[in-house]
Amino acid sequence: MMIDLIDAWERKLELVSRLESTLDERELESARRDPHARRLPRPCGLTVHTGLGCKFGCLYCYIYDMGFSRAPRPYPLSGLQLAYALALNPSVAPGGDGTLMAFGSVTEPFMEETADKALEYLDAVARLLGNPIQFSTKAWIDEMLAARLGSVPDRLSALVTIVTTSLHGVLEPGAPDPEKRFRSIRMLSSHGVHVCLFLRPMLPGLSERELEDILARALDSGAAGVVLGSMRVTRGIIERLRAAKYPHMGEIMRRIPGELKPGKQVTLKMGDVKRRITRLAEELGLRAYPSACAASVEVHGLGCAACGLGPCGDVSRIPDIDERGLRELSAKYDVSLENVVISDFEMLMAARGPKMRITQLREFVKGACKRRVIIRG
Repeated sequence: MMIDLIDAWERKLELVSRLESTLDERELESARRDPHARRLPRPCGLTVHTGLGCKFGCLYCYIYDMGFSRAPRPYPLSGLQLAYALALNPSVAPGGDGTLMAFGSVTEPFMEETADKALEYLDAVARLLGNPIQFSTKAWIDEMLAARLGSVPDRLSALVTIVTTSLHGVLEPGAPDPEKRFRSIRMLSSHGVHVCLFLRPMLPGLSERELEDILARALDSGAAGVVLGSMRVTRGIIERLRAAKYPHMGEIMRRIPGELKPGKQVTLKMGDVKRRITRLAEELGLRAYPSACAASVEVHGLGCAACGLGPCGDVSRIPDIDERGLRELSAKYDVSLENVVISDFEMLMAARGPKMRITQLREFVKGACKRRVIIRG
């Protein structure tokens, strides 16, 4: 399968033009100024914010150290404005084989305050851009909401977070009980949504018995797999956990690599925990994914080798690339390419041009071609 990068670019421009004829100038200007129009994708995809803040107040969550509130509010853009901002974003490749979209980064998508906006955004992205969509949630997904999510065009990749059943009252004081979240998995699965247990963060010190119970109950509830994610900490998280007398602080502290500086996040060394949970999952017959995007790639029938955790999904779906199309695309970013080498899982090239435009080109190509893109000056 050969990917036509210029065709993807032209579809992007066509969508921009179509939305500019639909929205008024005030709506267009607001969308142009919005961070969705310029945000760079993360490894899990381009993060889509359905709200700002979260009332669940999980002690291990880093968004509060980023300045987000415990009084959530829905994101101000309409669905059409969001689609326009994403289409404008130079880093976003549109379409079913384009940039992955990740809902649930700095808020809970399906709190009462954000659920309507989340559904509006899911519909807009699926209908207008057609990109692969994944969301993560701790909310209670009832029958009506599960049916609504099951009706979103193309498949959704759903992640339901359950990290502990014994300490949830301490660590997740505002979130629904894990019993409800197991029921959310069952509801979503019964309506045809591909659901994974989201074991993120993996909490150091939890007993193997508790982890095995969570995995087994998720499988029994209809989960197709488990996504494992290491714990990230800040000084604020450490202080909150200590104040709550989290019983395994020693395990957390010994896994911090180097110095924990003010205002910084660090990822704990969790390789042994990840291996242990992977082994437990496989023994139960539950697919263990190394990352959230790995689940999304597989659900949407794609293949990807864009990072060191891959290749993931169906590697036969990683497209071939026409170098002439790549060079034509780079000219649209005011970037010139030299010494282009394309292999099965990697692209290596030298680039000349504005630094940000080179970065945006790299992200567009990576999203469309699902390869690691290495650019040298």
